[in-house]
Order: sequence, then C-alpha cells, then structure tokens
Amino acid sequence: MPRFGPPVPYDATADRAGWETLPEPVRAIITGELGAPPADIRTAGSGFGSAFAARVRSETGAELFIKAAGPDRPWALAASRQEARINAALPAAVPAPRLEFAADIDDWSVLGFEAVQGKAPTLPMTPHDLDLMLQAWADAAEALTPAPRSLLDIGVTARPIGPELRQFASIDAGEIPPFPLPPAFDGRIPELAAIEQDIDAALTADSVMHFDLRPDNMIVGADQAWICDWNWVGVHSTWFDTVCFLIAAHGDGHDADALFRDHPTAVGVTDDDLDTALASITGYYLSRSAEPPLPNTSPHLRAHQRWSGLAAADWLARRRGWS
Repeated sequence: MPRFGPPVPYDATADRAGWETLPEPVRAIITGELGAPPADIRTAGSGFGSAFAARVRSETGAELFIKAAGPDRPWALAASRQEARINAALPAAVPAPRLEFAADIDDWSVLGFEAVQGKAPTLPMTPHDLDLMLQAWADAAEALTPAPRSLLDIGVTARPIGPELRQFASIDAGEIPPFPLPPAFDGRIPELAAIEQDIDAALTADSVMHFDLRPDNMIVGADQAWICDWNWVGVHSTWFDTVCFLIAAHGDGHDADALFRDHPTAVGVTDDDLDTALASITGYYLSRSAEPPLPNTSPHLRAHQRWSGLAAADWLARRRGWS
C-alpha cells in the first residue's frame, strides 16, 4: 500500500555470491552429488543474505537447490549448519523441500535440497498464492503440534524471549532511544509497552514454530507451497508465525484479521494475544529498520523491515481504534 512505501521485490532482493566464488572442493562436492558438471545455474533472487543459493542442473538433467556458506560469512555459515540439523529432523508431513545431502568441508557448509517446482512469491500476493501459503503453514503447524520428538531430540527447545520483542518497554524505561514511529503511535509508548508485556505467555505452547515465517521464505507452485529456511525454530506458539506471515498480507490490503481467525492455528487465541504479538513485531521491525546496513546482506533488508514494521503498526492501530 502506498502509505508504507513501495513493497520490497521479494523475488529480487538478494545479492548473492556466484558459482565461481566457491572453492574448488565445494564445487567438486556439488558436482559429485549431481553426478555430472553443472549445465545450468539459476541464482536465487529472494532472500536477504549474500551466500551462494541457486538451482543447479547437471549435464545429465539431475537438479538440486544448493546453498553454500563459508567462513567469510559466519552468520550464514552457522545458519546453514543449523538448517541441516533441523531440516533432516522435520516430520514428513511438513511441506518443506527435503534435504538431499549436507556436507562440511574446509570450514564451508554445503546443502542440497529437493528442487521443487515453484517460484518466489511477490507482492502484492494473489489470493491464490496466499491461500496456498496459508494452507502450507496449517499443514506444517499440525505436524509440529505437539512438539515432535525428532526435533526435541536434537535440542530444539523454547528460546528465551529477549528485549528485541520488548522494544517499547525498553523505550519506556529509558533503556534505548526512541526510533521513528507512525503518527498513530504518537504518545502511546507506555500503552504499547503494556500491550507487549505478555509476549512470554503468548509464545508459550507445546508446538514448534518456524520463527521466521514470511512470504520470501516460501516457494509457491501451481497447487501447493513449500516452507523454506528452517534455521531458527523453537518450542513456541505456531499462531505467532501466522501473525508474522499475515503482516505482508495486511500490507497488501488483504483482510488480515479475517485470514487469521480463519486459520487453524488461531483457535483459542484472544484479541489481547493478537495485539501483544503485533506490538512486539512492530517494535522489532521498526527498531531494526532504523539501524545501519549490515555487511553481507541484501541492500533491501532495512526497507523490508521498515515496510513490514509500518504494516504491522497499521494493523495494530486499526484494531485498537488509533487510526
């Protein structure tokens, strides 16, 4: 929507390393897994990192989606190793591209995923794509509730909820300076701090959440969607991810309240719970958007955070009658 600024082009946000930047041993592993040298390499345009990610097809037609990260990108390297552990332990009913191989060599992590037939979603989302993505998350959430033993056994647990989801409380206490807020939030810092204070209770549940559910972490096919980037899962409420995902839908002009209430993860969630989530997400996004750019990330990252923060703020403000 225009009042949030232009939406981020989710299918073209990445500034990724190319095949030629990969060390020879890494290229050799990929070639070996494919069974022949690459004939076609299609770099992923979505995402906010800069590590190698591409759909790679060999001369014999074998195809994998490859991710590779090395010591020059320590955050991406840690995320890749974590993703290998998590993806291999996901229940089969979770609609995620399956991990075909994972290798560590010379301080590099290399992952090869099933090359599903689909595309990165774009904004504005069509009702068809939106329905497929919400159904994918409904299927995943069902498979992740109660928290699966396969994930608990590899150490997935509840993550401490830090100050990043209590930004308004930190401002109210004088611990951090204010960051730019939309006009509807003028003079409401104490009220926002009170709304977000129950975030621990809101996130408590016997289920595993993705913790980064956004349209750009999905692939949409003709009749189904897949959820990617299972790096930061935790034993928490799946409905919180539904809210995170629907922020982009609200920004697109869809009825996010109705979509949320129609989603199976919303059963038992109160209006206060939803407002708590929106306040916490708003504070997170808007505070991050005001920070300097990060090295080895997409130049679109801060714009994405600003747009998402304003969309979340607008959703909350409309619900509270502030706008």
